[in-house]
Amino acid sequence: MVIYTDPQTGEYLWACPECGTFIRFHSMLAIQMAKQAGGCQGCRARMILSQQPVLINAFLDFWTRTNAWPQSPSWMEVLPVTA
Repeated sequence: MVIYTDPQTGEYLWACPECGTFIRFHSMLAIQMAKQAGGCQGCRARMILSQQPVLINAFLDFWTRTNAWPQSPSWMEVLPVTA
């Protein structure tokens, strides 16, 4: 598990084992929870949306309303390609 501390903010930077994106956390507990959940929020969303693509609109609506987008863009891999 790769963890760095940002000297300017004091936040922890954790490299998601699934996508490799560095994700910012305020506590080690939050990192442990992400690790136990199987990756960062973007990777967990990718896993769920690949199994249940009908939830894409619900996820987008939630992230838009809460302004809490995943720090990792890995969830975008499951979006349908349109011409």
